[in-house]
Amino acid sequence: MTRLSLATLLLASTVAGCAGAPPVAPTSAPRMAAYFDCVRERGGIAISAHRAQSGEDQPENSLQAIEATGRAIPGAILEMDAALTRDGVLVMMHDDSLDRTTTGRGLVADRTLAEVKAARLRAPDGTLTGAAPPTLDEALAAAGRVGAIASIDLKPSSEAATVALARQVVDQVRRSGAADRVILITYSAEAARAVSAMAPEMMISAGLDDVAGLEGLNPAQILAWTGTREARPALWRALGARDVEVQFGTLGGSDRSWDRVYAADGDVSEYRALFDQGVTVIATDTPLAVKGVLGAELTAAQGCRR
Repeated sequence: MTRLSLATLLLASTVAGCAGAPPVAPTSAPRMAAYFDCVRERGGIAISAHRAQSGEDQPENSLQAIEATGRAIPGAILEMDAALTRDGVLVMMHDDSLDRTTTGRGLVADRTLAEVKAARLRAPDGTLTGAAPPTLDEALAAAGRVGAIASIDLKPSSEAATVALARQVVDQVRRSGAADRVILITYSAEAARAVSAMAPEMMISAGLDDVAGLEGLNPAQILAWTGTREARPALWRALGARDVEVQFGTLGGSDRSWDRVYAADGDVSEYRALFDQGVTVIATDTPLAVKGVLGAELTAAQGCRR
């Protein structure tokens, strides 16, 4: 039986009951849920750094980026991307291939760990470093050293592939002893339910367009991802009323990303409007700019224990 068919069976068994009446969500909460509740209740903010970067000299998903961003932003959330090598090791890589960000070539899935480790990382400013792509275990250890939260993107090539990757990630997070400082990123209600059932002790980022999307989920486990396109204060208030923290993304490669729009006139104070309207987590390509605007709120969040 192929990995894909195994993953399909896992997805079907995990979310059985989603048709019709949703399954009853568990009542316990991950340990880190209390931290995010505290951040929201204290009027704090959490900053999520896209691909863990806070500077153009830092290769994405690198130990350099993890440690530099974690030191610069207390309590930072570091969004990272995991991919599986041919010999079954999780490494940090956004793309399917090594070509764009390293000296290596070819698909990660076709390369062994040794071959991935032979590659050297490039930073966005063109700097070639002496560092190799880290494993997930190495990335989690680095995030722990700087007191950061690792937010691991389960890229949605397909529903079944997402769930199969999630199983590998969850197993490694547990082996690394990092369940209390990890968020697992999902993009659909079905994947969120499957991953939630798979890892009830971990926080889940779930894409939500309405409060009804919480059905079958444990609200205490959920951070609501509400997109990158437009402010949705009515939805943010409704989610807050359910004690669900809101995330919004100002990131993106387009010139129309909010990070770029805000920076165009040299005044990035618009980040405050997102906070004022109910956003608890701002996901950004420019985390230091967000810190500059919302430094007092970042300090308030430091009073919350993890």
